[in-house]
Amino acid sequence: MSSKISPTHDPFEGLEDEKPADGFNARKSLLDSAKRGFVPIRKVFVQKAAGSDTRASLLSDLVRGRQERSLDAFLLIHALEPVAATPIPLARWAQMLSSARKPCTSSVASRALDALVNRKLITRDTSGRKVVVKPLLEDGSGEPWARPGRDPAKVGKGYFTIPHEYWTSGLADELELAGKAMFLVILAETTQNPTFSMAVERAHQWYGFSERTAERGYQQLRDARVAPETPLLREHRQMVAEPRSSIGLRPVWHRALADPYGMTARAKLQASTGREARNAGKVSEIIKIAVEKRQGTKTTITYTKGNAPVADS
Repeated sequence: MSSKISPTHDPFEGLEDEKPADGFNARKSLLDSAKRGFVPIRKVFVQKAAGSDTRASLLSDLVRGRQERSLDAFLLIHALEPVAATPIPLARWAQMLSSARKPCTSSVASRALDALVNRKLITRDTSGRKVVVKPLLEDGSGEPWARPGRDPAKVGKGYFTIPHEYWTSGLADELELAGKAMFLVILAETTQNPTFSMAVERAHQWYGFSERTAERGYQQLRDARVAPETPLLREHRQMVAEPRSSIGLRPVWHRALADPYGMTARAKLQASTGREARNAGKVSEIIKIAVEKRQGTKTTITYTKGNAPVADS
């Protein structure tokens, strides 16, 4: 027995207008749609290669210039790449760069983007009321950007990853400029080694910012939490032999970031994301083959070294 629909039935019942997402949730939604879980940044942004006239790089330039908003914009642009494919209004950029600690207006966001343009880290154009930004190589050379790892000949072969939790957990809004600087330094230095050791006196020589900046940065990382009882910064003091010391020993501090920012956790995230991407590619090829088969087009499949199927008609 079929049910009858009342002639007064409203097919639009239950449909209500949604409220616009605030900056934090808009940022989270865009990051979720990226489906990567992390963003790769070349290490040359943090520190120039050994043998350079100076090891200080673009991170130091932004820190010394107190360009926290520009650093935030730089990292978010890379996290949302390919951001130029779907341009975002300047007002929305301002909302996503804003926090309770440090509100951001459209004019402030515009100046932050201009600072990146001046340092040859991005290009900026307009499309109506939207801002079209594209990243350039992280070394400030102005060369076109390519995703790290795809072209080994590009400058800055080494890169590190920033989990999306940096933004979705609110850590990006909590840390101040010094904390963000040391956060990036430790991420860059713990891609192959689980811990990092540097006396704050060497901060200027190695990274181009002051001892005081390094001290403040470490303290901000200590104060931040990844869980109620788990500080972001993990530290261990090791006493090592020192013949010039009155006691024959000196302390060496080893530091690491708690998960999900630790070396192993980031490596697992990168590996799992790679598998998901390969699986998605296989599904896409299967769908393509099925469609072509229905259309009467013959398709053969070959496999590359990475076992990802490639369809050849």
